[in-house]
Amino acid sequence: MAITPKLEIRQSQSLLMTPQLRQAINLLQMSNLELSELVEQELQNNPLLEREDDALAEDISPMPQTIDDYPEDRATTSDEDYAPDMDYDNRFDDSGSDREGYDFAENDYSWDDYNQRKTRGAEGDFDYFEKRLSDEKSLYRTLFEQIGLSFSSARERAVALQLTEQLDDAGYFRGSAEETARRLNLPVEHIREVLKVLKTFEPSGIFAENLKECLKIQLCDIDRLDPSMEKLLDNLELLAERNYKELKKRCAVNDEDLASMIADLKALNPKPAAGFNHDVNSYVIPDVFVRTNKAGDYLVELNAMTLPRLLINRRYYGSIKSGGVDKNTGRYLKEQIGSANFLVRALHQRAVTILKVSEEIIRTQREFFEKGIEYLRPMILRDVAENIEMHESTVSRVTANKYIHTPRGIFELKYFFSTAAGTLSGDEGTSTLSIKHKIKKLIDEEKTEDILSDDRLVELLTLQGIKIARRTVAKYREAMGIPTSGQRKREKRNRL
Repeated sequence: MAITPKLEIRQSQSLLMTPQLRQAINLLQMSNLELSELVEQELQNNPLLEREDDALAEDISPMPQTIDDYPEDRATTSDEDYAPDMDYDNRFDDSGSDREGYDFAENDYSWDDYNQRKTRGAEGDFDYFEKRLSDEKSLYRTLFEQIGLSFSSARERAVALQLTEQLDDAGYFRGSAEETARRLNLPVEHIREVLKVLKTFEPSGIFAENLKECLKIQLCDIDRLDPSMEKLLDNLELLAERNYKELKKRCAVNDEDLASMIADLKALNPKPAAGFNHDVNSYVIPDVFVRTNKAGDYLVELNAMTLPRLLINRRYYGSIKSGGVDKNTGRYLKEQIGSANFLVRALHQRAVTILKVSEEIIRTQREFFEKGIEYLRPMILRDVAENIEMHESTVSRVTANKYIHTPRGIFELKYFFSTAAGTLSGDEGTSTLSIKHKIKKLIDEEKTEDILSDDRLVELLTLQGIKIARRTVAKYREAMGIPTSGQRKREKRNRL
């Protein structure tokens, strides 16, 4: 058979990812903060877009144009500028984030403004859930006050804030001075000098880089760090093994001195930040509110403060067109009004999708809101997608980085999704999150003389009608950070 070139005509279907469609898909998974940044950028780039509040304040009275208000208005744009049936159901995503650099100009940095924004939140006149908690004990508020008193220059304060963001929940510094110096374009010696000052802050031991340094800082503060105690700190692994004989030899002390040194160590706090409330520092602004009426029905509504209210200034567009424009200007205006229409429609579609998904979650998890986590039903993305007639990928995107304010607190939308576990009756209506809660509750209530093994937990869960394997209990226990029964027994015995 001879190989010769030839031409063929083939017909096929393919998904064309236009920039507008990609933007619409990315809008779905954006948090309200990321959405605000994008809208602000569009307002700067597109002269035909404006905020509704700005338009009302200037008393311009532009004619707001949304797709719902003007479905027939397509005279100024081509069909390609619209997306009548925007389909978010694809698996392509080019979303990303850019981080701006830092400007350490002394006159540009206002410590008071930063501190007020950090403690007051994004909107000072709105009673957020986190704002009502702002009077609780906060580690970061304590550190901010000390930073303001300890550092005189804006540059040092900025560095101190960056280092503060690298603390873990226990109060240990888990960052890198070298990496921080590279990111801020500063000498590493300068970073270490600031870190050295931070290690003198209250609570004592904060910003330590390991347990030994944390204990050493606290011992210095109470003037109890002598050579023998330093030897003990160098051999903490022997103390954990209760090898007192070897400890006495290495520290050159007798039984009484060693007992006194160990008592001093037990009086210290190995987790300086453990006594502080960490949730207060994360100002989560919910995207959805859930309330109940007098009849006990749940009402779901979007948080209007997180929804951009944009208008297309048709009057401005018309005034420019009526004055006569050249070809390039006409093409530019056509592109901008098409882009503005698409953005308004995409924002509307995003809001509608969030509302639909939230309503379905509330409907499915009604017992959870009425009775608690033990009644959390198993639910997967496919269940919600089928009920609201959308694709799984759309539900996945719309639940990412979105929060819902309910009578039981603020939750991420993804919190309500969990797989099902079987029961002895054959019913699979028990959520894995509910089972984890039951395991944690059983362990929290166990007595020192009766520590529950994984096998015993299986038996107790079986009595509650839950069918689960021992290895699954162990996996759930480890996922929650709960130690084994042997470790828990040693810890409770040491406390006594």
